[in-house]
Amino acid sequence: MLWVTYCATALSKASSWLSTMTSATNQKAVFLDRDGVINSDRGYVSQWSEFELLPGVVTALADMQALGYRLIIVTNQSGIGRGFYTEGDFAALSTQLIDFLAGHDVQLTAIYHCPHHPTEAQGGFKKHCDCRKPQPGMVLRGVDDWQLEVEACALVGDKSSDIEAGRRAGIGHLFQVASEGEIEGDGVTSVTDLPGVVKYLTALAEQ
Repeated sequence: MLWVTYCATALSKASSWLSTMTSATNQKAVFLDRDGVINSDRGYVSQWSEFELLPGVVTALADMQALGYRLIIVTNQSGIGRGFYTEGDFAALSTQLIDFLAGHDVQLTAIYHCPHHPTEAQGGFKKHCDCRKPQPGMVLRGVDDWQLEVEACALVGDKSSDIEAGRRAGIGHLFQVASEGEIEGDGVTSVTDLPGVVKYLTALAEQ
């Protein structure tokens, strides 16, 4: 089962904004890992007070949006399955992130999350699934839900599992956020942060 949080269910306001997003015709998106790409990865972040946006992220997201990309978060959240926090905690944090970004004119199209883990989760969350990266389920669901052209899409992650999920989904442009500039295999562009991705996407648009 693929677990998904949409802006449609997470937002408590800005319904006119949501209507605009769901009727948009752009067929490309940037799929974004959350922890380590958008915010500091402190391990099982579940509260807004723990959520520290990385430098330049808001401007970078706005620039990607201006280039015509939808913004879709795809995030492993095994902390739910492990019992560290709840689906409600995740939804509350997601709502706060959506509202914060909307206040800066950045509009997320969707947030997909996987609460499972094959060995360390509890109860029904302990399972092999098709959504936990490196499996491509969350990315493929986003492609299908928003009728995207995979070759025109990009994916940004900080772990090899993120990159592998994008590769298995056929995403055209793969970026790894890596502090020391290492590259996870062929066809992957290494960047130090999200603004670095914008530079590549801007150059791509100018070709």
